[in-house]
Amino acid sequence: MSTGVGILTVSTQCSKGMAEDTSGPALEALLCQENAQWYICERKVVSDDKQQISDTVSAWSLRCRLIIVSGGTGISPSDVTVEAIEPLFTKRLPALAIAMVAGSLKITPLAALSQVAAGVIGQAVVLAVPGSKKGAVENVQQVLKVLPHAVDTAVATEGTRHLHAPSEKVKPKITCNCSRPEGQENQSTQGISNDLSASVSRRARRSPYPMIPVAKALQLVLDHVKLLPAKRLSLNQIVHGQILAEDVIAQENVPGYPASIMDGYAMIAADGTGVFAVRSASTAGKADKEGSRTLRPGEVVRVATGAPIPPGADAVVMVEDTELVESDAHGEEKQVRILASKEPIVQGQNIRPVGHDLRAETVVLHAGTQVSEIGGEIGMMAISGNKEFAVYTMPCIAVMSTGDEVVDVLSTSQLPSSLAYGCIRDSNRPALLAALHALGCQTVDLGVVRDDPELLSQTIRSALQSCDGLISTGGVSMGERDWLKPVVEQRLGGTIHFGRVAMKPSKPTTFATVPSESALADRFVFALPGNPVSALVAFHMFVAPALRKISGYLVDNTVADVASALRPSVQAEFIDQNVQLDKVRPEYVRGVLAWDHERRVWVVSMTDHKQQSSRIASMQSANALISLPIGTSERPSITTGETVTVIVIGTPLI
Repeated sequence: MSTGVGILTVSTQCSKGMAEDTSGPALEALLCQENAQWYICERKVVSDDKQQISDTVSAWSLRCRLIIVSGGTGISPSDVTVEAIEPLFTKRLPALAIAMVAGSLKITPLAALSQVAAGVIGQAVVLAVPGSKKGAVENVQQVLKVLPHAVDTAVATEGTRHLHAPSEKVKPKITCNCSRPEGQENQSTQGISNDLSASVSRRARRSPYPMIPVAKALQLVLDHVKLLPAKRLSLNQIVHGQILAEDVIAQENVPGYPASIMDGYAMIAADGTGVFAVRSASTAGKADKEGSRTLRPGEVVRVATGAPIPPGADAVVMVEDTELVESDAHGEEKQVRILASKEPIVQGQNIRPVGHDLRAETVVLHAGTQVSEIGGEIGMMAISGNKEFAVYTMPCIAVMSTGDEVVDVLSTSQLPSSLAYGCIRDSNRPALLAALHALGCQTVDLGVVRDDPELLSQTIRSALQSCDGLISTGGVSMGERDWLKPVVEQRLGGTIHFGRVAMKPSKPTTFATVPSESALADRFVFALPGNPVSALVAFHMFVAPALRKISGYLVDNTVADVASALRPSVQAEFIDQNVQLDKVRPEYVRGVLAWDHERRVWVVSMTDHKQQSSRIASMQSANALISLPIGTSERPSITTGETVTVIVIGTPLI
C-alpha cells in the first residue's frame, strides 16, 4: 500500500491568489514519479502565520506519514515555519536536516540562508524546506532515498530490528542505505495500530494515537461525515425527526370555498333578526341542489361546521342564537327565529373565506424544517395538496458490543439466570439503541461480537454494506485483545482520524472512515470505550452531532457556529456541592438541567456524586453534561453558584 503524504505551501501571496504555488506541484511530481510508495493525501496553501502552520501540521500528523512544508524557512521576520513546527516535534532529526542543506550547498551557496528542519510528530516524519520550486525539490532530492525507511522507522513502536533483517528466501536489495528485502519497500501498511499478526509481547505499551482536544475531535468528525441524499416520500412514509430538503409549496387554497366556522344558519346579514324560512341544509362534504341556489332575503340555510356557505349568504349565526318556530311531519325544520343579541349581525360573521388558512402557491414549510412528534408539520403537509415531499434520509446505524466477557441481555434465549465469574451484562448496546431511536435513526442490532479479529472484520464489513455507519463499544484501549483499531486499519483499509481525546470520561474514543464500494461517501465507524458511561458520553459528544449533520439539520446553511447548532449548550448556575477539577483533562459530569422560574436562570446539579465511568447509574435522569475545565492552582475546583457550560443531551426540566 502507498504511504500518505501531506504537502503544505506557506506563502501569504499564494494564499491570497496573488502568486502561483509552484513548489507544491513540483514536490508532488517528484514524489509520485520517484516511487509508487507515495500518494498525496493532503495539499494546502496557508499564509505566513504560525498558528495556521502549526494547526495544519498538527492535524495532518494524525493521517499523514510524511509531511513536507515548503516556504517560510528564510531569515526574514515573516519566515516563521520553523518556529511553528519545531515545538510540535516529539523527536528531532538534525542529521536529516543537515543532509538536505549539505546537498543543496553543493548546488548554490544561498542554501546557507535556509532554516530547513526535520523531525517526527507522533508517527509522522516532517520536513521544512525552502519555498522556491528549485530549492524545495533540491532539498527533498537529497534525502529522497532514505525517506521510506524514515517513515517505517517512525511507526516501529517495538523497535527497528525487523526493518533491517534480510529475508531468508530473497537476497536483500539495498534501497535506502539499510538492508530491506526486495519487494518489501512499502511496509507502512497498517497505519499506527498494533500489528494483528504480531504477538502480545510486541504490542505498544503506550498509545500511538495523539490525544487531541475535544473541539478538534468534533471538527474532524463533522469534516468527514457527509449529508445523506434526499428522497421523495409520500406522507405515510415520513417519520418524526426527518428534515425537509425542499420548501413545501401549497397547491391549492384552504379552504377552497367560503366555509362556516360553526354549526348554525347561513343568512343575509342585512336581514337582521326575526323569523326565517329554512330553505335547505349544507353539511361538510355534502350540499343539496337547493343549497347551491342563491339565497333570497327572508331565507336561511342550515349549515354545519366546515360546510360551504350558499351563494348570496354573507353571515352565519350559531344554532344557540336561534329557536325552532315550525317543523313538518317528518321533523324537518320549516321556520326558525333568529334571536336578538347584544352584537348586531355583520357581514363575514363566522365565515372562513377562500384561502383563509392557506393560500395557493405560498410556502407551507421551509427547507430545513424538522418534522416533530407533535404533528403540526405532518398536518400542514397533508393540507398542502402535494403527494410527495423531499426529505433527508434518516441514517441507518449498526450497533455492536464487543468482548468475550459481555453477556447479551437482548437475546432472551441466551440470557443466563446468573453470570459466570468474570462476565458482565451488556448495557451499552441497549442504551445506544435507545439513544439512536430517540434521534429517529434506523438501527441494525449486531449483537455481542467476540474478541476475534476475523469475526470483527467480517461483522463490520457486512454491516457497512447496507448501513451508513457503525457504533461499537469496547476493544479500543490498550488491552491485548483490543482489536478494533487494527481491524479497521489492516483488515478494512480504513483511516483512523483520531484514537484518543483529551476528555474525562471517554478518552479512548475512536473515529474512523472506511472506503465503500457501494456508496459515494465513505462509511464511518465510531469505536467507543467499553465502560457504559464513557460510551454514552462519547455518543452525545460526537456521534449525535454527526448524525444530526448527515440528517440535514443544517440544510439552510445559515448557522454560524455549526458545532453549537449540532451539539447545543447553555450557561447555567452550578447549584451542587463543590467539585474538585481534574488537573489533566476536562471532565463531562452528568447533570440535571432545569429552569429556575423565580430567578429566570438555568441551574444545573449532578445526577450523582459517584461519577465513575463504569457506573451507569450516573446517567440515570441525566439531561445534560456539565463541562468542567482543567483544574489549575488558581482554580482547583468548581464551587456552588459558579456559571458553567452545560451541553444539553435531553429535554431540560421546565
